[in-house]
Amino acid sequence: MNKPELSKAGNNQQNVYELGIIVKIIQSIISTLDYEKILQIISDGMSELLGIESAAIYLLDNPEELLLSATTPPLGTDMPLYLRKAFLKDHPHIEEAVSERKPVFLPNTQTAKLSDAERKITEMRNLRSLLYLPFVQENTVLGILILGTCKESRKFSPKEIEFGQTLANQLSIAIQNSRFHTDLTNYKNNLEKIVAERTSELEAANEELKTINDELNERNNLVIKQKKEIEISLEALKAMQVKLIQSEKMASLGVLTAGIAHEINNPLNFMMGAYQGLNEFFKTNAPEHQQYVSVLLDGLKSGIERASAIVIGLNQFSRDNKTYNENCHINAIIDNCLVMLHHQFKNKIHIDKNYDKNNFTIKGNVGKLHQLFTNILLNSVQAIENHGNIQISTLRNADMVNITISDNGCGIEAANLPKVMDPFFTTKEPTKGTGLGLAIAYNIIKDHKGQIDINSIINKGTTVSINLPIFNKI
Repeated sequence: MNKPELSKAGNNQQNVYELGIIVKIIQSIISTLDYEKILQIISDGMSELLGIESAAIYLLDNPEELLLSATTPPLGTDMPLYLRKAFLKDHPHIEEAVSERKPVFLPNTQTAKLSDAERKITEMRNLRSLLYLPFVQENTVLGILILGTCKESRKFSPKEIEFGQTLANQLSIAIQNSRFHTDLTNYKNNLEKIVAERTSELEAANEELKTINDELNERNNLVIKQKKEIEISLEALKAMQVKLIQSEKMASLGVLTAGIAHEINNPLNFMMGAYQGLNEFFKTNAPEHQQYVSVLLDGLKSGIERASAIVIGLNQFSRDNKTYNENCHINAIIDNCLVMLHHQFKNKIHIDKNYDKNNFTIKGNVGKLHQLFTNILLNSVQAIENHGNIQISTLRNADMVNITISDNGCGIEAANLPKVMDPFFTTKEPTKGTGLGLAIAYNIIKDHKGQIDINSIINKGTTVSINLPIFNKI
């Protein structure tokens, strides 16, 4: 009896381990808008998930040409562009995966029939087994992920190949959206450059206009009016960009998590059934052994419940309901957000919860409220460098509910407090923040007809107070 039990416990640990890697990939993608970083996250994450030493992502630059965009281990920063390019016709196995839109597996490169270009790469990197996974979205191939073992060959089960292809297809959404964001960022930078150039021209014109007559002064007034219109348009573009980024990221995350949740829930149900069967078996047929296996069974149950809670939290976070008339359990939503962020604060931050004892609900949007509290809590977690405390309280007062989140982190300078909810304003390092978290939170609160107030003292901490109406008349 002991071997099957240990095997099931091992399978449970493997599933939880794989789930952890998938969650890490998702959270890493959420944390950045950088296109190259997202490709590197996918390459490293898929390599870790399938236990592969080498990985590479080629994107289709055009119907005949490929561009090497990420590798595991990562590419050298000094690698010239011409060395990254490859022609599809020189790599028949990549061409097969792209044309068939299906995985291609080479068990042993030493016995497989390879082209000269393929043989050169396998010998240079000492590759033995290769798995080609095309990134397919709506029957369109964006590129291909190549996973390879070094020194010795490895077999992949059909289930592993199918799972890898499914995940690659889901991750293609993140690639496409990241491309879209890069284009949007380039457009924004170009627009800012145009505005800056136009402003510089206007300043020069103003100096000249001081020396000419009233007619030129009237033209100058017209130019100033046009400049203001451009600035107003730029502010409106920033606000629209924040909502567009939020919408696109949550849409892609929703598709990804829905697929993952479906794949993971079935084995979790099997494991829970096995746990219940084993527990009942020992109670009925071998009670004298129950005390020896209870620790293993409790660990199995705890792992299953933990994985289920993470899946539930992901589903709630990525809901894409457009209405604001859902029943929203504020306390439960905050708890879901804490489950999602648990890996960020475990073993270093104590969470003190003081919830209103009445199990109240408000009318609003469940998915957006998950985004709101995740952004606020993540800011508190990141404000604490070593060890600290976060206090969370909820209180209903007549037709309003007050939610207060306080931390004893690094705090915010008084001069920066008025700007913390401006789009793209951030005091964090470039790799640790985009300046959109509080801007998105502010828009969600505004959409729920609520208010937010932030108080902070440097090296003392920050308190965020949110008031939301119980009945949202939107």
